[in-house]
Amino acid sequence: MPSTDTSFRVEKALFEIYRKIGPQGRCTIGIELSDNMRDIAYSAYQSINPTLSREELQRRFFEKVLGWKLPLQPRDINTDHGS
Repeated sequence: MPSTDTSFRVEKALFEIYRKIGPQGRCTIGIELSDNMRDIAYSAYQSINPTLSREELQRRFFEKVLGWKLPLQPRDINTDHGS
């Protein structure tokens, strides 16, 4: 699908670059873009939650933004069963 904000000449050159780097190169670009967006989102989340510890910030970020529930760490589990 042609882009509405990029000239045909530039778009053609970009597709030629993508063709030359092949599927693995395109996959690498996609992974890097994904990593960059995650880092930007994490930085934004960190800036609006400046008082959270690093561990709590990561736990909440993964849960809220990525939808992941992280398992409890051993230090989070109370092993004292009243004995």
